Amino acid sequence: MEIEKAYFTLPEILVRWNIPEADLIYLAENDRLRLSVRVFGMPIEFGDLRASVDDQPHSMPSERKRYSGLLDLHAQDAFRLFRSGELALTEFRTPNASHASVRGDESPVLCMIGDLVLRREERDRFEAESGFSGSGNRNPEPAFAASSDYQTIRCNGQAFHLGLIQAQVVRLLHEAAHAGSPWINGKSVLTSAGARSLKMSDVFKSQPGWRDLIRSNRRGLYRLACD
Repeated sequence: MEIEKAYFTLPEILVRWNIPEADLIYLAENDRLRLSVRVFGMPIEFGDLRASVDDQPHSMPSERKRYSGLLDLHAQDAFRLFRSGELALTEFRTPNASHASVRGDESPVLCMIGDLVLRREERDRFEAESGFSGSGNRNPEPAFAASSDYQTIRCNGQAFHLGLIQAQVVRLLHEAAHAGSPWINGKSVLTSAGARSLKMSDVFKSQPGWRDLIRSNRRGLYRLACD
């Protein structure tokens, strides 16, 4: 039985991707992969960084609370941590906030390399963008891979970066394929996805290669083109 995890240790990721640790470090310190650390009951201020009149970034707090969960490292901190082995940190980021800092005079979070984890959604995003199959090798590449929000898709080796409505359309088509009935009515899909237009070509007009992702039978039915 496989446990449905929200995050994974780095050794688990190294085994899944079958890459050396040096490659994973390279991805993290070049901000191509966000690593995280688990904290418990830390007083954290969340917010976004915005430029002020002097063009310097300043934090705009949106929430303050004692937080338990994952916080993402900045790339420069991942770089420092892998070289020193441990690091005291007060500044982080999250998928929903560009700024997350330990409040006031509270003690920093002491991070060690063994504490680092990778969020499931970050793993899925990277696999969809890079073509990693998650099976220990990259050959053959899976016909279809998607991030958890379906905004990053890889279909037959081609990468797509989708908007919210486009992603919802692909999600519905993918679910239909899994259910064994891949061909579904286009207007029904677009309505369910919340699209304003009932023409697939209108919804995907920002994607020049969308017909490589979605196939039509020219009678109003659509399916994913990833065989």
